[in-house]
Amino acid sequence: MDWSLIASLFWKFSLGIFLLAITALAGYMCAAVGSLRNSLNSIRNTLNSTENMVNQEIGELITDVDRTVKEVNKELPQLLQNLNGLTASLQGISESEIQPTVHNIQEMSGALNQSIQELDDLVQKVTNFSGQTLEQATFFRNQLAVSLTDIVGLWQGIKAGWDSFASTQSADPKEAPEPEEDTPTE
Repeated sequence: MDWSLIASLFWKFSLGIFLLAITALAGYMCAAVGSLRNSLNSIRNTLNSTENMVNQEIGELITDVDRTVKEVNKELPQLLQNLNGLTASLQGISESEIQPTVHNIQEMSGALNQSIQELDDLVQKVTNFSGQTLEQATFFRNQLAVSLTDIVGLWQGIKAGWDSFASTQSADPKEAPEPEEDTPTE
């Protein structure tokens, strides 16, 4: 076989496969573009229906808001008049009752603070006096305890002496035992 014939057949066969691959690629691209176009159409349809629904809902909402604004505008002067009357009443109450009450509370608070300060000073003085009194009482108690100990000791000494003296005095000389004579022992 001739090499040129083999090369020609190989070249034609390769070219055919290449053309088939390009045709398949073109078909795939067309299918992808068609699918993308269908998706875009679906998205457009969804957006259009959403836009219509939003326009309808917003239209109703705007109509309701417009109606409400008109009703409020009709009642607004009366509402403002009531609000001004309420403000004036609150101002009058504030001037006639709240401000004097606040002033009284401030005065009472000042007097209470002063009383608390005086009470604190008194408590401090009582505390100091109490501390000094306890110190003095402790000192005198210690001095008195020493003196009482001395007095009790003296009393016990006097009593022991008196008891001893009384016991020697109460024995009669008649009853006193006679001294025993010493007998010489032989």
